[in-house]
Amino acid sequence: MLKPEDNILSWTKSPFSTEIQSEAKKAYEDWQKGITSELVDSYAHPLSFGTGGIRGKIGYGIGKMNLYTVGRAALGFLSYLRDTKKSPSIVIAYDSRRMSKEFAELSAEIGATLGVKVYLFPKVTPTPLLSYAIRYFEASGGIVITASHNPPEYNGFKAYLADGGQLVPPDDSLIIQRISGIEDWTSIPMISKTDKLYKKFVKTVGPDCFQNYLKELKKAGIQSQAKPKTRNNLKIVYSPLHGTGGEYMKEMFQYFGYKSVFLVPEQKKPDGEFPTVKYPNPEEKEALALCEFHAKKKKAEVFIATDPDADRLGVGVRKPDGEYEYLNGNQIGSIMAAYLSERKKQKGKVYHLVKTIVTTDLQEAIAKKNGIKIKNVLTGFKYIAEEMKQIESKKNNLFLFGGEESYGYLPVPFVRDKDSLSSALLFIEILAEKTDLLTYLNEIYLKYGLYRESLYSLTLEGSSGQEKIKQSIESLRTKNLIGKLIGGRKVISVLDYETQKSDGKGKSSVFKGIPKSNVIQVELEGNAKLTIRPSGTEPKVKVYSSFASRKKPKKSSEIPSLWKTLGDEIVSAETEFLQLAGLL
Repeated sequence: MLKPEDNILSWTKSPFSTEIQSEAKKAYEDWQKGITSELVDSYAHPLSFGTGGIRGKIGYGIGKMNLYTVGRAALGFLSYLRDTKKSPSIVIAYDSRRMSKEFAELSAEIGATLGVKVYLFPKVTPTPLLSYAIRYFEASGGIVITASHNPPEYNGFKAYLADGGQLVPPDDSLIIQRISGIEDWTSIPMISKTDKLYKKFVKTVGPDCFQNYLKELKKAGIQSQAKPKTRNNLKIVYSPLHGTGGEYMKEMFQYFGYKSVFLVPEQKKPDGEFPTVKYPNPEEKEALALCEFHAKKKKAEVFIATDPDADRLGVGVRKPDGEYEYLNGNQIGSIMAAYLSERKKQKGKVYHLVKTIVTTDLQEAIAKKNGIKIKNVLTGFKYIAEEMKQIESKKNNLFLFGGEESYGYLPVPFVRDKDSLSSALLFIEILAEKTDLLTYLNEIYLKYGLYRESLYSLTLEGSSGQEKIKQSIESLRTKNLIGKLIGGRKVISVLDYETQKSDGKGKSSVFKGIPKSNVIQVELEGNAKLTIRPSGTEPKVKVYSSFASRKKPKKSSEIPSLWKTLGDEIVSAETEFLQLAGLL
């Protein structure tokens, strides 16, 4: 791996344009003067692989997304597949962002020069369909060009293996070594789509792929007992937030008998500028404002929205007064987990629910009460996919549901990434059967316990920000937190996923089968926890809170006041925890 100054200097010569070379020279001058800036970071520090590959702002330099950094990632990944797989092949998809199509075609061109067979989607495509397509074509891996729900100036490169899941050990480190070992920018092959090699090795994915996905979905057994008439009359307002989901979601709903699906007109077409929203993220209430506006006009029972690559799903359900309740990711996932867990199961089968360590423990209570095995994994859907592989390998074991609090869910076994399509179908099926999801959610709380969650994100840009995040988590490692009061609750255990050590009542068995990760989880009395981790894809440190009510509600009327109490506890706990970490 090159030193920062060598990274900068490598951009001051061929094959780069005079514009890039002059910008790199300016960055080098600033570097020598000890100036830290976005310009210097762009040329000095490479984009690193996080939970989903590389992601960053579009621009020049080794620290930005451009044809050379994407080409380098594609070359490293594809050469690894070429050298380790017999008859290697790859599926490539892309979203609606700036440069997405160009980055996808570049990756296809590099595949062709290496003799790797390429299946390239001809238009913007949901990420879960890419995961499915890898399995459908029995490919060696996959690439999707997306920056998920980031602002328009971002893009990303996500890599997948043959099971349809994202890179996991040991392949990830071997592939990263390949990529970081590419130091000569002239070694990245760039050919034209008219080249003979391109025509020989690159094939277009046809409509049969999605049609087979729908058939698999039909066989998956997630449909409810709702009558065809109920489905037909249910009014759904949907927004792809200028992303990839529009045509696919509408076609899927119509396939399953939902005829009253209205696409938000201002947001239905793919547009990488995301002109109607600040952030194209269904976790943000602001992004769903147009959904709610049209839902009220249509008197729709529900509105749903997906992020630009259509792997995350946000919803709002109509209340008796005509207003809409926005459900968070933990609530949406818990409704799905409870519904699937409570249904009749095949005799002699062992069912599994998989969630991340920062997802609500309500789902753990649901699984245990219904005799379903539960597994907690690290944040990142690739770890859920890896667990699915283990489940599939055991006789009579079946995957039931997987999810994470960040609005990503998977209720089917034939995709290996979060999937807003199958999740949306399941959610609407539950609505069609139960008719009142808010009442059903209260029933879940009364049956399994009342839980409330929160996520606090702190953005710290640049290399100095990364250093502060690192130091804050290190400082927590050195503190003795056992017995300390946080948010009025006593700390009973500390789990360090980096050192894989536990203090207090925490058991080291929780680390079994889990790779090391820079995460610290603090467990408090009364079934509450706080988790801190740096984001793998953004310049952020995140604190996740999950608190169970110390008083279990006996009737629905008790829930609102207990919910407020939990909220107050969480606000207090987050503040105290961030102060302990030196971040406030």
